[in-house]
Amino acid sequence: MSSTAFKTLSAKAAAQLDKELMSSGAFSIDQLMELAGLAVAQAVYKQYPPSKLLSTEKILILVGPGNNGGDGLVAARHLKLWGAYDPVLYYPKKSTKNQLYTNLLTQLVDLEVPEISTIEEVKQLVIDKNVNLILDALFGFSFKPPIREPFDDLISFLSENHSKISPIISIDIPSGWDVDNGPVDVDINPTMLVSLTAPKPCADKFIIGHPERIHYLGGRFINQKIAKKYDIEDLIKKYKDDQLIVKL
Repeated sequence: MSSTAFKTLSAKAAAQLDKELMSSGAFSIDQLMELAGLAVAQAVYKQYPPSKLLSTEKILILVGPGNNGGDGLVAARHLKLWGAYDPVLYYPKKSTKNQLYTNLLTQLVDLEVPEISTIEEVKQLVIDKNVNLILDALFGFSFKPPIREPFDDLISFLSENHSKISPIISIDIPSGWDVDNGPVDVDINPTMLVSLTAPKPCADKFIIGHPERIHYLGGRFINQKIAKKYDIEDLIKKYKDDQLIVKL
């Protein structure tokens, strides 16, 4: 049990759980990504509903090259389809060999979601506060330091300017953090974290000493057998009725 009174999953355990879901659980990666991205979009909507947003209602989606980025692409689609948000993509290192990511991006192109291509454009948007929210979908629990190009400049910029920019929402772990130990060299200091399946150990560092920070759990695709095996039954029980997310 962690000091914040919720169970956590190490990177190794989280990877093993995902592997089990896609083997004996018979889930496909696109199913899991769809459910995870939908949960992220719902958490964004619940915490920052349109009535609370400023005039432009734009959300900048920072997309990484792996599964975390895929979750962000799915979340962007749902937010756009709901009609209350105007996502803008920054996807600097696209996956060119994986059809799943190509399909997710094509869906956003069909929805006329705009994309910017340079870090300078990101900085301009963020500094001028032409976006109301920033969704950090860069790195997930498999991230290992150091931060490499083209993400090092971006994460340094967010870290240096977090007190002057719109709220950052991180998917699963704040990008640039060590999954177990939290911030290492830089800290983008997100306002909100959406943990998927179960919080990772760094979620303790996110919450402890920061009562103003917001933490959601999403990814409601764990059955009781797997929940018991990974000792996260108490977490799964927090979901009520038809909820796909729960505020921790």
